[in-house]
Amino acid sequence: MKEHKYINFSQEYDVHYIINKYPKKEHETVKEYLETLKTQKNFTHEDVFNLIEKNLKFKKIAK
Repeated sequence: MKEHKYINFSQEYDVHYIINKYPKKEHETVKEYLETLKTQKNFTHEDVFNLIEKNLKFKKIAK
């Protein structure tokens, strides 16, 4: 999937795209965290990755 400018948290593929950037053991925690961001608008993928790193201390897996 190509990253588009803003994340739509109601789109399943956007949520899965972000979740799959992290190790499998962290998927559930990341998914729960994304639920807390659902009401936010105008977050880019990079914004969300930075929030996850800052608040959950998780690093994206390198591919």
